[in-house]
Amino acid sequence: MDNMGLMKYLYSCFILFCLCLTSCTSQKKLQTEIPFDIGKATCQQYVGGREESGSGTELKIPVSLLDNSDIEVSEVYFRGKQVKALVHTVENKKVIVVRIPKDSPESAETLDLSLNSDEAVISYLENGEIRYAKVKDIKQKQPLIYKGAPKN
Repeated sequence: MDNMGLMKYLYSCFILFCLCLTSCTSQKKLQTEIPFDIGKATCQQYVGGREESGSGTELKIPVSLLDNSDIEVSEVYFRGKQVKALVHTVENKKVIVVRIPKDSPESAETLDLSLNSDEAVISYLENGEIRYAKVKDIKQKQPLIYKGAPKN
């Protein structure tokens, strides 16, 4: 192999190496140990009683976040959708509750997660770094159908 051929080969290897590095960093790395406990999550289809109420899926994930913790829950990835996570206190327990409207667009962010329909991922901020935790065995509950306003 002459000098020019060797240079082309090394350049090709370098480009391939760089591409591998950038594709690996874009993938979300799931944490094996997380700084909070995740309880038994449930999801439930809902249908509003009026057209403007909409329909979709409500996901509830009990978590053991401490009030003085520096953990900040950010987003939830579930069934191809990405939504902002809201932490509520229900009966003195912290619960992440997200409502995912049926007509919300699919998120490209969920493509590299490879989740089953009974799995979700929580993104959270810990010490200024975004981390990801998987939620498994989400129980599907019976649909919730709200009644519309009575017609006069």
